[in-house]
Amino acid sequence: MKAIETTAHFDETGLLKIDNLPAIKNQHVKLLILIEEEQNDWYSFSSYSLSTAYGENEPDYTLDLIKEPNPGYQL
Repeated sequence: MKAIETTAHFDETGLLKIDNLPAIKNQHVKLLILIEEEQNDWYSFSSYSLSTAYGENEPDYTLDLIKEPNPGYQL
């Protein structure tokens, strides 16, 4: 199996664009996505922050506690 290493980015529409990929017509390919450490650290930080946002004894909030409902909200 031959390995080709290149980089890629997402364009403004969210489409994945692969940089400098040679022609590989009619070939089966495997894609390995490696997330850069900086982004991985951000995900870890966000997950940790969310887990500490609520305490262990945080009460459940029911619909009857809502003082002013949002008329645009849909389930």
